Amino acid sequence: MRVSRRIFLGAVGVAPVFARVEGSQPHCEVLDLGCVLPESLAGFRTQAGDLRHDALIVPAVRALTEAGREMIQGRLERGATVLLESLAGEKIQQDAYFPYVEYFWPVRVKIREFAPVQLTPGPRDEIIATFAGQPVGLRRRVGDGLLITLGSPLGPVFLTRDPDARLWLDGIHIS
Repeated sequence: MRVSRRIFLGAVGVAPVFARVEGSQPHCEVLDLGCVLPESLAGFRTQAGDLRHDALIVPAVRALTEAGREMIQGRLERGATVLLESLAGEKIQQDAYFPYVEYFWPVRVKIREFAPVQLTPGPRDEIIATFAGQPVGLRRRVGDGLLITLGSPLGPVFLTRDPDARLWLDGIHIS
């Protein structure tokens, strides 16, 4: 079969695109949908290249646009894990200073807090982390996907190379 050089080069040029779309190589993407904490965006970007699962990380947002919500919903419907850092909430006040968020899922760890806000669990939400007894981490199955919402930004902690933060991030994809 004879193939012209133009057709051959065109096919070779688009082959990597189709390989990524049709291949089974999941990937992790960090998406800025109005991040208000540059340290969180930078911290997650240091981690995303090492993760080999279908995940979307949306760092430090106060409000999502309709387009942002639709993008997240689409990824969840395709079975991805979405990690959403939500800073829309009331800052938690406490009597005694204990500067750690206690995570119960997917692994039990204590990770330095970073200005946590209280999250209000919905009927299908499971509390996965607390700070001063208040929920700051939730998870919920949405279709085939998993939505994880954090009210205490985790991204900045990665800039300190905290091993417990990495252990937690790796664990969300095994569970």
